[in-house]
Amino acid sequence: MVMNTEPIEVECYSGGRSDERPRSITVGGRKHLVAQLLSESIEEPDVGSRERRHRYRVLTEDGLVLELVRNHDGSWVVSSV
Repeated sequence: MVMNTEPIEVECYSGGRSDERPRSITVGGRKHLVAQLLSESIEEPDVGSRERRHRYRVLTEDGLVLELVRNHDGSWVVSSV
């Protein structure tokens, strides 16, 4: 899967864990509110690596379906879907 390397900003709902659920995404200066969390998964790293990634597939209020990836360093990218 190809990753978009453009930096994005993601605001999350923080519950018991930090950055639990994306609430809004800002890409290219435009803010998109998350209407629904469609799926969430964790990519386990290869043996010997600590680079776990969290993936969130979301539906925005303006009808976009985006796959967001939070890298192990806390940065966010939009994965092509």
